[in-house]
Amino acid sequence: MDLVECAHCDEFLIGGKWSEFSSVEVAVKDAAVKSILLRKGARIEEIKTEVRPQDSKNFLVVIDSKVKYLDLHVDEHLETVVRLKGGVCPRCSKIMGSYYESILQVRTRGRKFSDEEKEQILGEIEARVNNASKNSRDMFISKVEEMHGGLDAYLSSNSLGKSLSREIAEKYGAEVKESSSLLGQKDGKEIFRVTYLVRLPSYRIGDIVVQADRPYLIGGIGSRGTRLIDLRTHESMNINNADLRSAQAVGNKDEALEAVVLTENDKELEVMDPRNFKPAGIKKTQDFKRKGESVRVFPYEGELLLLPNRYQTKE
Repeated sequence: MDLVECAHCDEFLIGGKWSEFSSVEVAVKDAAVKSILLRKGARIEEIKTEVRPQDSKNFLVVIDSKVKYLDLHVDEHLETVVRLKGGVCPRCSKIMGSYYESILQVRTRGRKFSDEEKEQILGEIEARVNNASKNSRDMFISKVEEMHGGLDAYLSSNSLGKSLSREIAEKYGAEVKESSSLLGQKDGKEIFRVTYLVRLPSYRIGDIVVQADRPYLIGGIGSRGTRLIDLRTHESMNINNADLRSAQAVGNKDEALEAVVLTENDKELEVMDPRNFKPAGIKKTQDFKRKGESVRVFPYEGELLLLPNRYQTKE
């Protein structure tokens, strides 16, 4: 009997289905056992199989089985040679032909798409597709390109593009737009190629933005909104992502400076301004607790903003 092996993914075609096996011998054994024909009503009660490689493409398979049919018990001895044949599975054929049904475009709004952020999001896309491919061989990434400062991932199905765009938007507080074009027909149904544009916000977690003329630190981003921390009062608030689309980052918590504390009372800190080494006063929130001889501050329009407690230690 012949056993077809895909030349690209090393999967085997058995019983009309492409499957992955731990070794060629395991695939050969499975193919031989599944090729056994039984009289209707008969069943195999016990089976022992031995695979003996003859060369890299031919395998002798020896099968000893105990078969029961009604009250009859029979010992069957079977032998066959399984011959490996090369082929290409439909999935690999599509990948080689750069087949895709959707494009997932990831872009940023009003800021540079950092290499670190690209790698992070691309890793999330690849992990999600790899997980989906375990349940369906039709799920794969055809190719990835860097276009216009962002990422373009060409995906094998519209459902994959749709679910991925929603997941990224939910995690990063992004907005999604989609457009489609007619690809053709399959089984009498129209097939559309859909482009999902995911626009990441102009800020990231840890950025400092100005909203309604007040400086805030981005504490968290989600599908339901963004958590802002007022850098003057250290109070938190949630705001709809749509209301922050025009916000621009003026800095990041990692750009904060270390300021040596000169004096401290219940309401104020006097520090040495790290920009000019002159004394400067900073109002202190009621729950602020100093952890060392200095504090982390962010310069903004002539004043020093005290970072909240959890951001006093540089990560």
